[in-house]
Amino acid sequence: MKSNGLNRRDFLKAAVASGAVLVAGGALAGCAPSGGGNAGGSGDATGAENLVGVTPVSFEDETDVLILGTGIAGLSAAMDPVEAGHKVMLVDKLDRVGGESFIACGVMNVSGSKIQKAAGIEGDPEEKWQKYLPVLEKKGETDDMDYKHNVYVYQTEWADRVADDYGAKFQPLEAYKDTGAPTSMLLPEHGIGDMTTVLSPLQKGLEQKGATFKLNLRATNFIVDAAGDPVGVRFNDEKNGRSKDIKAKKIIVATGGFSCNQEMVSMYVPSQQRLGPLTVNSMGEGHQMCKALGGSYMHMDMEANLMSDLAQVTVWGYFGPNVQVTPQGKRFIKEDQSHDSPTACYEGGFGYWWTIFDNQLMTGSQAWNVEMNMKNNADRLVGPCETLDDLAAAMAVPADALKETFAKHDAAVDAGEDTEFGKKLFLTKLSAPFYAMKHFPYRYKTHGGMKITTDSQLTDKDGNPIANVYCCGSTVADSGSDLSPNAASGLISGKAVVEALKA
Repeated sequence: MKSNGLNRRDFLKAAVASGAVLVAGGALAGCAPSGGGNAGGSGDATGAENLVGVTPVSFEDETDVLILGTGIAGLSAAMDPVEAGHKVMLVDKLDRVGGESFIACGVMNVSGSKIQKAAGIEGDPEEKWQKYLPVLEKKGETDDMDYKHNVYVYQTEWADRVADDYGAKFQPLEAYKDTGAPTSMLLPEHGIGDMTTVLSPLQKGLEQKGATFKLNLRATNFIVDAAGDPVGVRFNDEKNGRSKDIKAKKIIVATGGFSCNQEMVSMYVPSQQRLGPLTVNSMGEGHQMCKALGGSYMHMDMEANLMSDLAQVTVWGYFGPNVQVTPQGKRFIKEDQSHDSPTACYEGGFGYWWTIFDNQLMTGSQAWNVEMNMKNNADRLVGPCETLDDLAAAMAVPADALKETFAKHDAAVDAGEDTEFGKKLFLTKLSAPFYAMKHFPYRYKTHGGMKITTDSQLTDKDGNPIANVYCCGSTVADSGSDLSPNAASGLISGKAVVEALKA
């Protein structure tokens, strides 16, 4: 196999010599000095064991399936292996399970799930895929349409299984199905921002089925055998700073994106380097480890979706009325798409923008989340205000401009059509008392990731599979932007390792 102009063995020699990849049980084949190395791995002149400051490989634990990351992709990747009776270990660098998925908005786009059908909402994921396919083909962002198809349709299987087999709780669709909100969106039990009610039951169920979780361990290196095949991972214990080596038959990398790694963003997505990251833990460790092993990056220059730093507030437009304005009080976007507002704000150079709302949101289907965000972000909240003049003063925007904005908006409501921006959902007038919340645009999920096979196995740049390593979620380029495709991506990896372990 070739990688960056080198055959894989030569590539691994360089990686081992640098300490980026470690060798267990002796020299990498063809690399041993005269006399070879001993069985414990020391004495190999090319092995990382002899690099200054690098501890020799010594496996302290062993598992069939080792999953790096416990976000929604990692948790979902564990489902099939643990249900097949394999020993599964999930490891996270944080001191808690869930990664950044626990703080996500919780919108899951699914078609044809049991929950939807029980609420009288029919749908078929294959039919939806056929409608979605031309959009993907036009964008030209997907290299493996079979993989993308599986990601799309497995979202439905995932939703059914986490509800039926693990006790995940979703908000009853009756809460919003007749309001005009999209019924293709499933939400956790209490609505937007309540991912605990989906992921905690999944975690508990995995543990009950035999999976184990280890926290405060940051993955740093792949460990390969003498043939160069990955057989484990080295971790740094974040509590005591010592290394810990875990042996595994199959390894699934679900470590998230790289939006918080400023060096990688500056290198691959320089147009967004001046934006801050919405989250703080997506450092691209999995990308870098896979690259050191001979993996190849794909679509790293695809710009990340942008999001507000109050991400959940931008989702309100799917479930209730609001009006969004610039610092000058002018409406600038249709309010029913969560990523459009921060993108338009950044591209327009506004710096920040406002979401204006009234009691309709506060008493609607997402009242739990509206109340929580108003309470938790009181420094961004203005109101209640009884007039638009009072609201403009509180927001420090020109009153005349704000009143003109609302006059145009209300005229569009009366006409039943938003000809200026094309808003479809909740084209409804607002009434006093008025409230407003201030947003700033941030980077959200990065799209670049590892090149993989259709069953998610890591490959080199020529598409040759790299043994024993699979990638899912935001470590791959085709996992999608939201929670449910990342979950489906995890399912694909889990199914693949179950099949591989049969061999």
